[in-house]
Amino acid sequence: MDKIITVGVREFIETVKTKTFFITSVLLPLIMLGMIFGSQSIAEMAEKETQPAKHFAVRDESGAVYDELSAQIDQYNEEMSTRPYAFESSEASVEELTQRVIDGDLYAYIVIPSNVLETTDPARAAEAGDEPIAGAGPVMTTLPAGTATCELGRKDGNPEVSERLKMMLNAAIVRVRFATADPPIDYERVSMLRQLVGVRQVDVVSGEETGSDMIRFMAPFGFMFLLFMGTMTISQGLLTSVIEEKSSRVVEVLLSAVSPTQLMAGKILGTVCVGALLMTVWGFVGYSSAQARDLGYLVTSRHLLYAGLYFVPGFLLIAAFLAAAGAACNTIKEAQSMAAPLTIMSIVPMMLWWLIMLNPNSILSVILSYIPPITPFVMILRVCADPDISLLQVITTLGLLWASVLAMIWTAGKIFRVGVLMYGKPPSLKELARWVRYD
Repeated sequence: MDKIITVGVREFIETVKTKTFFITSVLLPLIMLGMIFGSQSIAEMAEKETQPAKHFAVRDESGAVYDELSAQIDQYNEEMSTRPYAFESSEASVEELTQRVIDGDLYAYIVIPSNVLETTDPARAAEAGDEPIAGAGPVMTTLPAGTATCELGRKDGNPEVSERLKMMLNAAIVRVRFATADPPIDYERVSMLRQLVGVRQVDVVSGEETGSDMIRFMAPFGFMFLLFMGTMTISQGLLTSVIEEKSSRVVEVLLSAVSPTQLMAGKILGTVCVGALLMTVWGFVGYSSAQARDLGYLVTSRHLLYAGLYFVPGFLLIAAFLAAAGAACNTIKEAQSMAAPLTIMSIVPMMLWWLIMLNPNSILSVILSYIPPITPFVMILRVCADPDISLLQVITTLGLLWASVLAMIWTAGKIFRVGVLMYGKPPSLKELARWVRYD
């Protein structure tokens, strides 16, 4: 046991001295903290920065919307004087306006068709089978075939400008429709009656008011990504370490003092300690950031406990596999090829995280939870997405994970014992199976 600890301490020290560990454990957390605490200041500075006016040309074929749209623009310019818009009325063709945008004379053009004020009776549209459009305005609730569509032409893809122009254009058109209705309709009165109510969302566990739904939705992904980075990044270092020591014949010197099993166990132990240290640093950064942003309900002691429970066996499983791959191969390229199936499988939760988050108790989510290499990533998603995940599933997945760890360490020990002193071409699956059967 003393020799295993000695090897583990050596592996730990050699790993934490590397630049990679410094970047992942010190530099990246500092950058993250700087972004979190400095993003608000940067956003405020950006809001105060004055930008040149964006010039638009409006071709109003209806002849009734331009004045109201200009009023909307004037109101916007008063509120956002640092990002002004400049509009002009134009009778030019779409081709001419397009060329002006290409030449840089205009930022964009808007074409308002002549039938833009036409509306459809919702009852008739429903009979025709037309689908309602969410947020289309108080009058235009459907989009039947033939309904007028405005055209916005520009070169860039700034979503902020696009959404703002759509809102102002729709507001202007709706106001004109109200004013030209027979009899005229009081737009302000209708807007007041349609005023939406606020909804205060509260986390029932902590009793705290929750913030953005998107932030709350992304929090489980953050936990999964933390486990993924902590597991895959550090365990890859074990693979590299074994290959380097084997190719430089340092391993032969080490084996004169310790047995292959002790060497492998010590390396895995040291690497696990490195991973635990990295997880502790990143967990502290995440917890501190959540507290600073009043998002403590997203990073609770329960979440951190589950992260730790699944991280340790998950890391041991992958580390044992990579140690065996490193011992069986002679170059990094060969070892990476042998470890490719594990890498591909580990990416599956990253690809399906959205489905798992939306349906943490679906058959797919449950099945993926019982595939040992990806069990930690899937289960941390599920337990963070749904606090009521069955305790039985937690216990059984942890039990399966630890059983897989013991089986993988036993198998890796057999392969490591033979492969660490083997040179030449990488072994086939048949040869690996024969190594495992050796007494």
